[in-house]
Amino acid sequence: MNKQWQRKLIWSGISGAAAVLPAVVVSGATALWSGAVTAQEEANRLMIEEVVVTSRRREESLQDVPVSITAFSADSIERNMFKGIEGYFSRTPNVSFISTGSRDRKELSIRGVTNQLDTTEALVRASTFAFYLDDVNVVSATANPGVMDLERIEVLRGPQGTYFGRNAVGGAVNISTVKPDHDFFAQVSGELGRYDTRDIEGVINMPVIDDVLAVRANYKYYESDGHIKNINPIGGGNNSEYEYGRLSARYTPSDRLTVDLMATTSDEVVGMREGVPSGVMSVFAASLFGNVADPDGVGFYPDNRNRVNFDRPQDVGSKWELYTGKFEYDFDAFSLVGITGYIESDTFLRGDIDGSSQDFVYEEKPISRESISQEFRLQSAGNERLDWTVGVIYSKDKGDIIQQTFAGAGGLFGLPEDFQITSTVGDNESRSAAVFGELTWHFNDRLDLVFGGRYTKDEVEVSQYRLSSGVINGFVEDEADFTDFSPKVSVNYALGEDMDVFATVSKGFKAGGVQLGSDFERADFDPEELWNYELGFKSQLMDRRLRLNGSLFYLEWDDLQASFAVAETNDQGVIVFNSGIQNAASASNLGGELEISAVLTENLVVNFSAGYVDAEFDDFTNAFVDGELYDLSGQAMPNAPEWTFSGDAEYRFTFADRYDSFVRLEWFHRDEILPDLVALVRQDEGFPFRVPSYDHFNLRAGIETDRFSVTAYVENLFDEEYFTNAYQKAFLGGLHVQPSYQTWGVRVTLRTL
Repeated sequence: MNKQWQRKLIWSGISGAAAVLPAVVVSGATALWSGAVTAQEEANRLMIEEVVVTSRRREESLQDVPVSITAFSADSIERNMFKGIEGYFSRTPNVSFISTGSRDRKELSIRGVTNQLDTTEALVRASTFAFYLDDVNVVSATANPGVMDLERIEVLRGPQGTYFGRNAVGGAVNISTVKPDHDFFAQVSGELGRYDTRDIEGVINMPVIDDVLAVRANYKYYESDGHIKNINPIGGGNNSEYEYGRLSARYTPSDRLTVDLMATTSDEVVGMREGVPSGVMSVFAASLFGNVADPDGVGFYPDNRNRVNFDRPQDVGSKWELYTGKFEYDFDAFSLVGITGYIESDTFLRGDIDGSSQDFVYEEKPISRESISQEFRLQSAGNERLDWTVGVIYSKDKGDIIQQTFAGAGGLFGLPEDFQITSTVGDNESRSAAVFGELTWHFNDRLDLVFGGRYTKDEVEVSQYRLSSGVINGFVEDEADFTDFSPKVSVNYALGEDMDVFATVSKGFKAGGVQLGSDFERADFDPEELWNYELGFKSQLMDRRLRLNGSLFYLEWDDLQASFAVAETNDQGVIVFNSGIQNAASASNLGGELEISAVLTENLVVNFSAGYVDAEFDDFTNAFVDGELYDLSGQAMPNAPEWTFSGDAEYRFTFADRYDSFVRLEWFHRDEILPDLVALVRQDEGFPFRVPSYDHFNLRAGIETDRFSVTAYVENLFDEEYFTNAYQKAFLGGLHVQPSYQTWGVRVTLRTL
């Protein structure tokens, strides 16, 4: 069957399923709930909490937006005790992540769309998603800002180019902080947990000029000893320290003008990655020491779940500062919005990288980035036959990297201690300008047509040189420019007051760049392109006590950027590989999502989500992995679990006739993954390249009043043994895996009325 007919068949199947599914669900749900609704008519009725989102840069009900969104309100964030993306991503269908070090270092996947470039290409490696904090893209600094005093979190699946721009090829995360208001409020929280974990948070809101100026300040300090124990007294530990602060102000001199200012700072250091040796050697380590791993005094996983033997400390972390300003002026028929953002960030990895008690190699790798952006937007007041938004944005990003590898005292290759083996020094500057707009035509009370698009021009300049044993063996200085138009067309039809169906076709792209390797036929590589074809429905049933949303999608991903290498013979007659990036692959992803929220009784609320994706390379004939070329066409894509599930149930009751109380059970499931291309080519070996599926349960219980709350929790309730990732930075002990662990604690919150 040729590709064209295959697409038609798939799309026909999706169309038919999407057309039938809402009707089936409604009829089934009506039959199931009719008795319950009748029984509850004389009782107090509870409705599902309405969630307001700003994914289209205006406040709208989640149910009215023809976009696949999982959204968490302020109350939901607090009930789930989210501390980072680990929490809310695990509760979002078809979203996955693997940790690569600190809280700011996560490799994310949305609907199977993830980055296929090695981290060695950090200088030119663009993200595959957008991450916005109060309308400013912060992905250059962090993929995991502090979850504290937030108004909402929105996870948008599928390309979001119109409003979120380049690199939102897989989706976007949109986070809104709580803004200052004109009532005094103060809150402080303290948490004690396993592994000597201590977490302190504080919020204070103060009016400065009545009804004109208010300020709000947040502070968080977190520290933990970590669950990985280093038996070597000189090698450092797994301790972590995280400090986060935010100061914001809102100025409203009139009913028409609102000005918001915010300054945010974050500082984190984590002592070594949370991994233990697997006993399975990497190709590089086997070439040096043979294919037999050394237990190194700690043994291998799963017998060893929490011990390492490192002779030299390792730290990984980040520091970043964000400054934003936003104004909005209401002209009655439309509003003018201006948004300014400035970010400085420094990330680092320093210390031991050989993963053993032998002092073979250590590394220093600081990366500094700076970004400034300015956006202006005009948007209609809404509630008219035509709603519209138009805008322009300009951004400038700069990055600098120094990566140095040194010989330790172990005498690897016969080199003296502190000998500089390799050094890479580079800088990158990119400038991006875009115009965008969206028009929604409310054809009648039932039918909406949406047309949107974004035109982008990117300019990239890169310079980098590499040293090997003190000799320059690679120098690049080049520039490139690219243009892209990413359209979006959507149709939304109301089957009834609380049932909508929608269809969307949208395009996303990831920026191109300049090769860091020399002597290639082309000095640059093109942007990636992804087309998304989607059908979905959103519904609220049984007097809005049941919310049921779902979608089906098909993605075509072309010009996928992938790392590769060219074999060459140097002046000494030795074959070497010159690495770079090429638009070498294409892929297609097919899947769907389902999300359910239900108020079963006055006291019991449940939520459930399911995601399925079949993601594979259509064409990837020249993949360069572990020093060899492979044909990965038809293979499953890395970091793309086939199934993801999540659910929770919360029961609320009164304790001692005076305290509002609750018990909450949470569960999420992630299917098997192959974490990277190395795992893909070695998957037949099984462990640790195939990261198995796992189920994770949490239990929380607490009491609440207007002035205080106390919550106790156990995470990984049944102490399930599994691992979530496998990675290459290891020598004698083999690849390292990140094991699961159980934690518990108590959180106390005090607040003013």
